[in-house]
Amino acid sequence: MSKKFAVLGQPIEHSKSPTIHLAAYRVLGEDWAYGRAEVNKGFLRTFIGGLEEPWDGFSVTMPLKEEATRFADDLDEFAKQTGATNTLVRDENGTWHGYNTDVFGIYQAVRERTSTPINTSLVIGSGATATSAIAAIAKLAPGSKVKVHARNPQTRKELLNFAKSLGLKTSRIWGLVNTIASADLVVSTVPAHAMDAQAEELENLSLWKPNGLLLDVAYSPWPSKIASLWINRGGQVASGFEMLIWQAVAQIRIFRSGNPSQELPNEIAVVEAMRRSVSD
Repeated sequence: MSKKFAVLGQPIEHSKSPTIHLAAYRVLGEDWAYGRAEVNKGFLRTFIGGLEEPWDGFSVTMPLKEEATRFADDLDEFAKQTGATNTLVRDENGTWHGYNTDVFGIYQAVRERTSTPINTSLVIGSGATATSAIAAIAKLAPGSKVKVHARNPQTRKELLNFAKSLGLKTSRIWGLVNTIASADLVVSTVPAHAMDAQAEELENLSLWKPNGLLLDVAYSPWPSKIASLWINRGGQVASGFEMLIWQAVAQIRIFRSGNPSQELPNEIAVVEAMRRSVSD
């Protein structure tokens, strides 16, 4: 049965979601459509309510993740926990179900790159993706230390309190140089180029060397300056593409079965096709 999906957000023109979803659908043999639509902050409900025909579901990106949480009729564990929803699915009764698959995406992206114990993490940024990163860290390394570097004092405080509520040991940091070098895991959730100045500062320190894994969720351009420096200094890097692919895998599981934990048929081949679609 044909279904219709799309990714919603602003800006949306350069989203890779249609490419990776359609690549997965071809392997699965699903005759599903997947497009994109520009929706400004505050207009999610208006957009969905104004559609001429009902759609089956949406991927939701910035700046709509909190709005999607308020829009959904019910939420999964991680959407409730984080207040951020990146997947909306409509059932046959017209009920909208909200999910957060970013937590799974971050978890998988990290676990694919390292099995080293994570004692100390650093999260850069304090938006919706940072909240999902904290939830993923709580799954990856329960009770570990997490440090937050963010400019906004209100959202930074909220993020630290959220981390504490999940049993993590928390603190904020002022300077990045020492913490970014010593952390077992660094998750940068800030937009493209936001870390360029820090990367240049670190590059000028000839003896600076990273200890742990860097996950940079900004994937365009790739590699970012901070990711390039990390690689050049012998560190491990997980691309934002990996997070994007794995959160999409969970979305497609939901689109098929309503269960983000139920693996897709021939999932290894599906993931490989998704990876190829963004590397061509």
